[in-house]
Amino acid sequence: MALAQATAPRLEIQGPGTGGEWMRLRSTFHSNTVLGLQASTNLGSWQTIGTFHNALFDYPDAASGEWPRRFYRLAARPRGLTDDWKNQILFPVEPFRSSNAVQSVTWVKFALVLAEPARIYYQDSRKYLFHYDFATHRLPPFLGMDPASFDAVSLRRTNQQVVLGAVLYPPLATTAEYGVQFVGLDPYTPEEIERWYKLVRATVYASNAAQALYMPSFEQAEVARTRAEEFAARGIPVGTLDRWVTLNPCYSTGWAVGRLKYFAAGEVTAAFADGRLAPGDILLTDGVPADTPIVAGIVTLTPSTPNSHTAILSQSFGLPFVYLADPADQARAVGLAGRKVLLRATASQGVAQIKLLDVDGLLEPALEAEMLALKVPAPLNFQPRETYGALWASTELLTPADIRYFGGKAANYGLLRRAIPTNCPAAIAFSFDLWETFLEQQLPGGRTLREEIAARLAPYTNYPPDIVSLKTNLAAIRNLFTRTATFNSAQRQAILEALLPHFDPLRKIRFRSSTNVEDAEQFTGAGLYDSYSGCLQDDLDGDTAGPCWCDPAESNERGVFRALQKVYASFYNDDAFLERLLHRVDETRVAMGVLVHHSFPDEEELANGVALLAFSHTAYSTNLSGDLVTQWGAVPVANPDGSALPEIVSAFRYNTSTSLTLRQYSSLLPLGDYVMDWPADYRAFMDLFAAVGAAFRQFYPGKTSFRLDFEYKKDLRLGRVVKQVRELPQATATNSVIPFLVDEPLVCTVRQAEGDNVFASHRLKSVWNLHTANLRLAPTNLAGGIYTTGTCEFVENGAVQALSGSLSAWPNASNAPAGTVNYWTTGAGDGRRTWQLATALVTNVPAAQPPVLTQGDFSREVTVAYATPMPVLDWMGEPATVTNETVRLEPRPTLSPEAILQERLLVRTNVATVQTRFYWPKEPQGVIIYTAPLLQFAETRITGLTTSPIVLTNAYSQTYGPGHHNFSEEFIFEPRLEPGLSPATLAELQAANIQLIYVHWRLGGSTTWRIVGLDNKIRPL
Repeated sequence: MALAQATAPRLEIQGPGTGGEWMRLRSTFHSNTVLGLQASTNLGSWQTIGTFHNALFDYPDAASGEWPRRFYRLAARPRGLTDDWKNQILFPVEPFRSSNAVQSVTWVKFALVLAEPARIYYQDSRKYLFHYDFATHRLPPFLGMDPASFDAVSLRRTNQQVVLGAVLYPPLATTAEYGVQFVGLDPYTPEEIERWYKLVRATVYASNAAQALYMPSFEQAEVARTRAEEFAARGIPVGTLDRWVTLNPCYSTGWAVGRLKYFAAGEVTAAFADGRLAPGDILLTDGVPADTPIVAGIVTLTPSTPNSHTAILSQSFGLPFVYLADPADQARAVGLAGRKVLLRATASQGVAQIKLLDVDGLLEPALEAEMLALKVPAPLNFQPRETYGALWASTELLTPADIRYFGGKAANYGLLRRAIPTNCPAAIAFSFDLWETFLEQQLPGGRTLREEIAARLAPYTNYPPDIVSLKTNLAAIRNLFTRTATFNSAQRQAILEALLPHFDPLRKIRFRSSTNVEDAEQFTGAGLYDSYSGCLQDDLDGDTAGPCWCDPAESNERGVFRALQKVYASFYNDDAFLERLLHRVDETRVAMGVLVHHSFPDEEELANGVALLAFSHTAYSTNLSGDLVTQWGAVPVANPDGSALPEIVSAFRYNTSTSLTLRQYSSLLPLGDYVMDWPADYRAFMDLFAAVGAAFRQFYPGKTSFRLDFEYKKDLRLGRVVKQVRELPQATATNSVIPFLVDEPLVCTVRQAEGDNVFASHRLKSVWNLHTANLRLAPTNLAGGIYTTGTCEFVENGAVQALSGSLSAWPNASNAPAGTVNYWTTGAGDGRRTWQLATALVTNVPAAQPPVLTQGDFSREVTVAYATPMPVLDWMGEPATVTNETVRLEPRPTLSPEAILQERLLVRTNVATVQTRFYWPKEPQGVIIYTAPLLQFAETRITGLTTSPIVLTNAYSQTYGPGHHNFSEEFIFEPRLEPGLSPATLAELQAANIQLIYVHWRLGGSTTWRIVGLDNKIRPL
């Protein structure tokens, strides 16, 4: 029975669901609330069995069958920032989904704690990218665990405490099914999968009665395959992501040139360890395990998930990672194994475009080296570290020029203290001198810490390094900083003398990383290093026992020396060192300084944000403009973690006048509510930013334009605070690359689509199979054109003809000096045609775009000038003539199962009938009305003009011209171009002076007919 409640919310018992397993409960809806469901067997002791946002939707009490009677009660409270998990999710719309990306698989990750077998913990998968991040912050059994310990209790069946998984959402919201996936390195049994699958299915409320499919992860796929009948007997439908994938999905964009090497998923790690698979290779595999090493690119033959570790790491390193869905593409890729290939993956409006080209033996070594050199970033321009002469200084004394002593973050903080001292808390900074003295301490083995680090990193001089051994050594170096090395007594005394006059021993102090390879003019390096908090009293109390004096919730001491050493250790974070190695930074010229100020407690943080502003100074005005991105409370914006959408305000300031435009509301607040006071807080922050910009210009008077990146907060006690500023590199006009052209076999035909003239499309119908040179698209390389050899099949004088071989040998061949136009001629006298093939070359691409192009990336037009005018119909439908025509080329369309068959019955009463069948391509996703082009003709049957029916199946004998939205259509049929047409029928057509038949069809069935005679005259039929 339900416990009666005097106030909302109301709780109702629904009885068992359709599966009959468990009691179901639902509640009234309450926006922005957290609902806690409790159960009891005696009305005396209560146990929480579920936590929900807004409402319960037929939620199952999975433990109800264990008790003869059960009582329930429900409580509500406002939702807060830490309410980032719940025990029920929705389908197809769910706020916890990883993203709202269209045409992409999204997910909600979950954890099933085995000690609580009746609950599924669904995490906010925008805020928490990994299971580990969520579990170690929110689930009591795992709070504070390190990654290795968490893996030990989550990925192996021995001593397993939690089962991890994800609910997968299909790319299209109209797909009435979702996937359930469980993660584990050991295979799970069908019995276990059944138990967990049913609980997940019961806690996903699908408003459209969607089906739940078990979609096994890589490690679980073999069991699902070999025991498929058992899964079916248990009522568990098994599927894969193939059913949702209609295009070759791209999990990470990028490009690579390397040897394509095939390894089964189980061999990948061993192959990388023993050198058979190298960082410069492109991996082809039948599955992608979680520990896939960093290689040049990845091609998988079975679908992965966009939330896999491999996908996330590939995106971080800019490596292409793709799945080939089409069986023909898969077979071709397998055939390329062992050969050097080009892999290019791009995405436009959610649609993946993947190229995998065989370039083995095609690229000259010098050209390939020049190409790969583009993947090597330019050396960093930074200020080398220098000795300051003291271990610390007040930031009041620092200017941007002091980055060589204290690092970018600390040096720039001095700028804030000068410009806006009341809105920037006082701080001190430890110089590189403290770092240097710390590195000089002697370790137990006899070496100094500096010498030990140098010895461990000595093998890694080139990028990419041996990632496996590098990660091991970097972890060992970080351990040296935090567990072996210590500050000596003199250093400790100096640190305490620096801190005690400025900071409350019973308040947390924030120690922020500040290196000379971040927050500088040419390189930001944001997010590479870590910051930590420490408590002075923990180091002053004379013991090492907790709890922390500054935070009783911390069971262990959290001293300032510990915090400093952890900041120092982050100098050797994996990504930080890899970034320095990639940019060829000399490790002896860099160092770690530390910026120190009181912490901003999360509970006192009302809002936080980031502003990226462009400053422009003239003799008469100072302008600044850009976006202020702000979020409620302490939900991070400076280091986005995938949480809810922030508030975005566009701001423009002219001298002292500021205009504001709200572009997006925060998704954490009710629609219409602002994160900060509107517009007062935003105008006030713009005043602060303007003051900082003015102070910045005093140090750099020659800069009339620059961009500054600000981090700011609104604090309960301190009000408006600006906590960081750094200059961002200016985008320049030269921020582009001259791309490379690589030969791609490509067959093209004439497009038959809206806007094309049907007579031109018919007369110039042709098939092109051209090869290009492999070169860089620099002007000096284009004088001879880009095309080398090829064939062109075309129609002339009523017959199909062809040109082949070197384009320079075609009749009267030449090309424009810029390489964009090729010229030649065919025919003679009155039948002479002058041809132009115009190629819209792309000779510069943005630096962020793959700089490797093929002929398929260029649009192409063919123009023909006729010695004798050719007949056409003008826009009024009246006969006319032209002396030149232009058509566009496109890759030859292929017939797919999704093609749409069209049929038209065209009737000229008592004269002729045309029955034509042709295909349109599949309609593009998300488009309601468009004009379908021709994909391919199936067959046309013409009766009435000759004794025997004329049957056309050839591409040259049939042409299509669609009007807008296909409300009208034009057809041209030229029987003499159909191979195999009987001589008798040809003779009848010739006697009737019929070269081709033109029909204009309109929606509703009316038609207009014309005949073009062998004399090229147009007449009515």
